[in-house]
Parts: sequence; structure tokens; C-alpha cells
Amino acid sequence: MNTALLSSLFACFAFIAGGVAEAEPPQQPPVTTCNEKTQLCIGVRSDARPFSYRSSLPGEKASDAARGPLERAGYTGYMVRICDAALAEMILDAKPGELTFNDIGIYDIDEAREKEASAGAATVAGKDATTNNTISPINDSRFLDLGVKFDILCDPATITNERRNGFMVSAPLFLTGISYITRKGEDPPDKICSYPKKPLIGLVGGTTAQNEGINALLIAHELPKFEDALIDYLRGDPLNPDSKPLCGEGTENRVKSYSGYTAAANAFCHDDFHYFVGDLEIITENVKMIPGCAYDNGTRTYTNDRYAVFGKARPENDDSGTARQLLVASFFEFLSQKVVFNPSILDKAFGDTFQGATPSHKLDVFYWSVRGERE
Repeated sequence: MNTALLSSLFACFAFIAGGVAEAEPPQQPPVTTCNEKTQLCIGVRSDARPFSYRSSLPGEKASDAARGPLERAGYTGYMVRICDAALAEMILDAKPGELTFNDIGIYDIDEAREKEASAGAATVAGKDATTNNTISPINDSRFLDLGVKFDILCDPATITNERRNGFMVSAPLFLTGISYITRKGEDPPDKICSYPKKPLIGLVGGTTAQNEGINALLIAHELPKFEDALIDYLRGDPLNPDSKPLCGEGTENRVKSYSGYTAAANAFCHDDFHYFVGDLEIITENVKMIPGCAYDNGTRTYTNDRYAVFGKARPENDDSGTARQLLVASFFEFLSQKVVFNPSILDKAFGDTFQGATPSHKLDVFYWSVRGERE
């Protein structure tokens, strides 16, 4: 073969190989933070697995995921997937230049709480992290910030009477309930104060576990030996400086509140308390993320909690907020179409989030009531 031709071929191959070697993987677009000029701001969680969290593990998103602004920023989970599908549809349906990925900002609720706590800010979120008693559900910082710091709350938020006033609420998107788990092989305490330096129950502050959850366990007589402790907790005043631990001075309160699910799951797996109380799927999925941490129970729920997406437009510079209100309303319109029509985004989100799992009979009936018989 001609030497010049060979040289040309080698040079061509070298150029192609060099181009491949130098080619970098596509970079994730920067996360758009929320400010007063952001057209639409979405509140998400980075620590509410498996419903809303920031993924650090490869392969946790489906290959045919919606690729909306939340997923592009590294957030995933059941509720995030549902919101992302509606947001992606909004962007595709918009006229050129009307709404783009860069017009949608993301507000990480858990990151904001951590910053406020580390700065020593006297916020409701900070109080959630330190108090060992109850708070009013409407004092949940997520709902205090909705309509102030973000427009749409996309996380596992339970529909309650307190939360239906002043907010837009989607159709119910998931059915779960309060449950509890214990360390596998651990013998439960015989008495309320068997381990005075160790709380009986751990839960996450600012969630329905704090009030409705503890009350549901009390009504069901699920922990009869400890009912006095549950009653004492529900009647307690977190703002009373003279309140004393049930087991006496120098002991731990019988119910301890944590700032987030990762912190609570780590404490549970390190045997810092006996009973982990919370929404069934959330507490079990967070414990499963900790190697070697096995649990018992978690087979029954004591409440019927429905998750939904909540919305409230932030005021705009002219105080009218009309344009943003229309965007929020448009989001809920697209969300409704994705949910109630068949095939439903609910089935897709469940399959991508709980891969290989089958919905419980109760959840299956719930899905049927929302979208009819599955096609």
C-alpha cells in the first residue's frame, strides 16, 4: 500500500481517537437558585428518601425519566418524578422564550434548614431540630416558606386540615401511614425508664409523626407499656423551661426529635433509641441505606396519610403576582392531566422509585380510585 496513503489513514484515525479522548461528558446545567426574579421556584428535599432526595448513587434514575429541571439538578424520588413530569410538559408546551429550564429555580428545604441551624438562627426549623416535644403542624417551616421562598412544595407532604387553607392542593398522589420499626434482635424495654439515658422513640421534627403519629400509636394501644410516656409527650409544652424529663433529672426525654431522616436513621442504627416512628416507606428506606442495619416490625400502618403537592405563588415586585399565579395554576393543570389520565404518572413514578416492588393492596386500590383500571 502507498506509504503516503497509510500516513494519511493513521493521521485520520489519530485525529478521531484524540477527539474521542478529549471529549468530555456533557456537564449538568447549573442549578438555578431562587430569587425574586425567578419565574417559578420549586421547593424540594434532599433528605426525604424515597420521595424527595438528592441522589449521590449511580443508576438511581430511570433511563427514560422525564429529564425535567429537578432531575437535571440531581434530585429524584417518587414525588420529584411526578413534579418533574409536569414541569417538563410545561416547558415543552410553552411558546419559544416563554418558559425555559433556566426560568425554574430550586429551593432545597433541607439545605436551608442546615444553614439556618449552623448560623444559630432562631427559626422554626431550628426549633424542630432541638425540641423534644410537639409543635403545631402548621408551624412546619415548609409551609411557612411556601409562597414566601418558593411557589410549589414537591415533597412527601401529608394532606391535613391545617394545610388545606391558603394553599393550592393537588389530588392525592400516594397513600401511606405512620408505622414504627425496631432494631432486629433487640429486646424491647420492660418499663418506661428501663434505659433512662436513652430515649424510647425517635422521630423527625416538623412531620406528622410528632402529633398524629404518636397519637395513633396511643389510640391503637400498640405500645401499652409506654402509654404514660406518649401521653406525657403529647401534653408537653416545648416552650416551658421548667418541664422536666419523665424519668427525672439528668435523663433523656422519652421521645426525641431529629432534624432530618438521615440523622434519625443513623441514630437508630447506632442504637441511640428503641422505636423509630414515621411514615412507613420513608423510615424503612432510610434505614436500608445504612449497611448492616436490620430492622423488625414495619408491617402495619396506624394512619392513612395522603401525600400531595402544595402551591402558593410568591408575590412579585408589583405585589400583584398575577404572572406567577398563572404559572402555578398552569403547573397544577398539567399535573392533574398527568395523574388522572390513564396511563398515569403515578404508576411510572412508583415503578421507577420502588423498582421490582408491587404496590400493597391498599395502595393498589388507591391508584385504581385515582386513574381507573390500569391499561
